[in-house]
Amino acid sequence: MKHRITTDVRDRLMEIEGVKGVEVDFGVMTDEDRQNLMTSLHGGPAELAPAFRDESKTRIIAVVSGKGGVGKSTVAVNLAAALDRAGKSVEILDADVYGSSIPVMLGATEKPNVVGGVIFPIESATGLKFISMGNFVNEGQAVIWRAPIVNKALTQLMRDVYWDEPDFIIVDMPPGTGDVALTVAQMIPKAEALVVTTPQADAARVAVKAGKMAVQAHLKVIGVVENMSHAECPDCGKELKIFGGDGGERVSAELDSKILGRIPILPDDSGEPGKSLFAEDTAPAQAFDEMAAGLAATKVRRRIKVL
Repeated sequence: MKHRITTDVRDRLMEIEGVKGVEVDFGVMTDEDRQNLMTSLHGGPAELAPAFRDESKTRIIAVVSGKGGVGKSTVAVNLAAALDRAGKSVEILDADVYGSSIPVMLGATEKPNVVGGVIFPIESATGLKFISMGNFVNEGQAVIWRAPIVNKALTQLMRDVYWDEPDFIIVDMPPGTGDVALTVAQMIPKAEALVVTTPQADAARVAVKAGKMAVQAHLKVIGVVENMSHAECPDCGKELKIFGGDGGERVSAELDSKILGRIPILPDDSGEPGKSLFAEDTAPAQAFDEMAAGLAATKVRRRIKVL
């Protein structure tokens, strides 16, 4: 670990014009040093990280769905990748504690580094940074926690993780409208909700409920994503509505919102660990790029805390 830190620090500093050489020394922090570090990073031990506060420039996009199996996490990681391609700084918070899949999807299941009580996001091979409860438990271990414990854990992830105030933080929310999903929504009042559905009527029906929960928690619903919208015929290029229905249209109408993207099915998508990002030249990736461009071009009014 020391060798890696030394190499990373030296390489980064040597990129600065005028720097001729770098020496890295290691020491042990005192309790006072640790407290000062926490204060400098977060403004105090009891506060949420700066990125989650109302006055921060960071936009929090909460990806929600009414049920599992609609590709919510796939949408979250691919939207993050598209924003990264658009030149925006982006990090991911996996708040789906019971079904955390982000570590496997990004091929980074190691435990995060912790320095002086500050948890540092994991950087995957794709360059995307994220944090997930899945990185704190052994692989394959079930998380059997009651809601109060989950809420406490998520609070810690928003308080003790060094979120570097990126342009965007993508939050992969728990599916449904349960206590955990509601609590997370209430903890981040400045978050913007992105509702994921599939074309099927059942998925659309519960997606509407998830969107209405977000509204009740005073989150702004910025749009709807219809995942697995269609497939393209390899012979004629015609769109094939494999799952039928018009779930995206129904959800957007019910929530008085717009459809930000229709993500087509890629027949040869393997879904293997570490291979959940669509190649840039595929139709799904291009759909995400269009979504990212729209989000990046949208400016929101920040909430200013009045003392």
